[in-house]
Amino acid sequence: MSLNPFKMFRRKQYFARSAERHACMVNAELVLTDSLVTYDGRLINISAGGAMFRPRLSYLMYRRDIEVELRVAGLVLQGTIVATTPAGFGIRFSNTVDPAIMRTILAAGESLQIAA
Repeated sequence: MSLNPFKMFRRKQYFARSAERHACMVNAELVLTDSLVTYDGRLINISAGGAMFRPRLSYLMYRRDIEVELRVAGLVLQGTIVATTPAGFGIRFSNTVDPAIMRTILAAGESLQIAA
């Protein structure tokens, strides 16, 4: 068996967002639905497909593939934690967020539009 050096160093797949992200500072609450643990914090960006939630904790525990409820601006959004980064928890929503609901969430805090 011969080693092919070109197969060892594959390029990452191209990733493109399907929805526009909006930077924001909206107070929110994240509930882990399996254990009912609640984190207070802020949404730091949001799109129709997901959001980045930054808890008020100084240390983030690694979480992935955990079902959550995001409670923001009197609304409850269902989703799954797909990433834990130093910025916070990346959440993918179970259903696409309606533009009217998105405007309600963005109106609840100061927002800036992020160029894709």
